[in-house]
Amino acid sequence: MHDSRLERIHRHYAPRVSKDRESYDILDWGSAESQRIRFGILVECMREAFGDDLSMDRGLRLLDVGCGLADLWVYLCEAGVSVSYFGVDVTEEILQECRRRHPELTLSCQDVFADGDFGTYDIVYCSGVFNLALGNNDEFAVRGMRRLVSLSSYLTVANFLHARASYHYDHCHYYDPEALIARLSDLDLVLRDDYLENDFSLISCRRETINKGM
Repeated sequence: MHDSRLERIHRHYAPRVSKDRESYDILDWGSAESQRIRFGILVECMREAFGDDLSMDRGLRLLDVGCGLADLWVYLCEAGVSVSYFGVDVTEEILQECRRRHPELTLSCQDVFADGDFGTYDIVYCSGVFNLALGNNDEFAVRGMRRLVSLSSYLTVANFLHARASYHYDHCHYYDPEALIARLSDLDLVLRDDYLENDFSLISCRRETINKGM
């Protein structure tokens, strides 16, 4: 699954990269606005978990899994949220364009879902990684969500395409959030599906750890 997944992702995204193309279009999102709405859910979760003061003084480290063109970092800056940002993606062509647009960022071409020690971060965010049809998405989503939570000390937020969407694209995979949560019942996840018709987020917040460590 590992090699075929990466090959499928590369075939889909690498040809879309162009310096003259909008970032949301390269990443195959419907619009820049829908992308920003998803980012807004993360910021809401951060404020609920850590409070309204999200300045660099907090020292929060954020891992953006499937970072694409680092649109999340741009959004956070505009929202007045300061974090130590680390972006990872498996498509080198996308990262090359991201480095051209944002040379100041720390980016790496790595597969977070592969075995191995990847360290831990205060916040782990994952947007769009589970959307491309790969053949066994439900299994990948279960394994992937466990991996994301294991990399986070405090807060994990990941979004998925919702099965209730009025239109389903053939190259995408859509999830039943209740079925996914049932398979991840040991993670104590919170569901947010009130912001877009075709999207939902799963949130893991270790409040007891936040209260002790922050």
